[in-house]
Amino acid sequence: MLTDTHVPDSDDWWLIRLANKLGEGLPRMEMLRQRRDGEALLPVDTWDKGTSENYMRFVRRSRLHVAETLRDSRTDRQKVVAFHTNVEGGEDGDLAAQTIWDRSRMDVQSVNLFNDIGDFGRAYITTTPHNGKAMWEVRNEWNTISEQHDRFPWLTRAAITVGYNAVLGTEEITLFRAGYFRVAYRETRIPTLPQDGSQWLVSNDWTWATAPIRTGSVDDPLVTQFSTTDGYGIYEKHLDTLDRINEITLNGLTLIVMQAFRQRAVSTDDLPDYYPEGHPQAGQLIDYDEVFRTGPAALWTLPVNAKMWESTPADPRPIYEARRDELKHLCTITRTPMSLFDSSNANQSALGSQISHQPLIKAVEKMNRMAGPGFAQSMSQSFKIEGDTERADYASLRTEFGKVNPSTMAEKAEAAPKFKAGNAPQSYIDAEVFEMTPAQRRRANIERVEESFNRALAEDSSVNDADR
Repeated sequence: MLTDTHVPDSDDWWLIRLANKLGEGLPRMEMLRQRRDGEALLPVDTWDKGTSENYMRFVRRSRLHVAETLRDSRTDRQKVVAFHTNVEGGEDGDLAAQTIWDRSRMDVQSVNLFNDIGDFGRAYITTTPHNGKAMWEVRNEWNTISEQHDRFPWLTRAAITVGYNAVLGTEEITLFRAGYFRVAYRETRIPTLPQDGSQWLVSNDWTWATAPIRTGSVDDPLVTQFSTTDGYGIYEKHLDTLDRINEITLNGLTLIVMQAFRQRAVSTDDLPDYYPEGHPQAGQLIDYDEVFRTGPAALWTLPVNAKMWESTPADPRPIYEARRDELKHLCTITRTPMSLFDSSNANQSALGSQISHQPLIKAVEKMNRMAGPGFAQSMSQSFKIEGDTERADYASLRTEFGKVNPSTMAEKAEAAPKFKAGNAPQSYIDAEVFEMTPAQRRRANIERVEESFNRALAEDSSVNDADR
């Protein structure tokens, strides 16, 4: 039982504060998840079950997964290629930093990290010791949350992660604070942390399983927050537009389907109620449902003055033009090239394509600038855990990202001789013209040395043969 929840800045106080903050944000996480997955379409509780199931099948066919494309247009261009430190050779990509990155499988985990930042506006890396080595784990606000310093928002004051131990039957919260972490638990047969977007309220029925566990020379919480500039997801401010696009698509499909059920009628000035004299059923009441029975082989005998009438079909094209206009507006305000949604815009000139992609490139570069310090912070903590104080200097750590808009092979081949003629160093040409990663540059240097050595051997052999 937590007894100091009323004492500000105590561990008990921080655990309850952060757990309830996490629980209050779960409805937002579900709202964004539904838009990302295209599930925010129909309030199913307003329909009876049969109607809801049948209508939902039709509604799903109208989904246009715009949100994922908006996100992927940015995150697909984000890739960490190296870390630079102040040690000898570290300026060309530190191999020790690369080892930490590879050990944590960050080539895969970073994809989820960038996607979580794009979807939810925030994501996290927890850095923890494992057999004396540092390991990174990517998390989001479904189970992790932090509180940042007011004056220095890049620094974490405190953070928690929530998990469930199925073996022990306990729900666990790990509290991270400056210089230490500790675990609290409570027994429960099933985890209580919701995954459906409902709120999570926490009381003081938790028990500390451990005393504070010190993190050695790491004097910051081992949880690093990554965020967009304002903490909003890429499409979070445009949810109404996304809903309109899906609704317009649904209306267009509805009109198309309803064309098969157009109203048809027979129009006459005067239809008798009874069969006339001379008819086999003279004097009997006419059953017009039977007379005008529908069927593939049905034939109707109509009065002379009868006219056939059919309701005017609705044209769905204006609806789809409205959807295209909404997409254009959405692309403009999110700085996304329209060519990602409209193939007719793909065949534009090279200059036009470059101009249309410039806003997107700037947006990705800004996301990289926001993410770079977080990676450097996690890397600094990792080196401190491993006892490498020289590399742990945060001020000397720098994250290198891959080119946001890489050049084509033809452009590289055309530019390289010009830079060479201008006496540019080969290292500069490798990095800026050929856009090689530090690992590729190291490999290229080794291969040049080997080629020079082999060439010298061949020349020496030729001279010796000539002397003989």
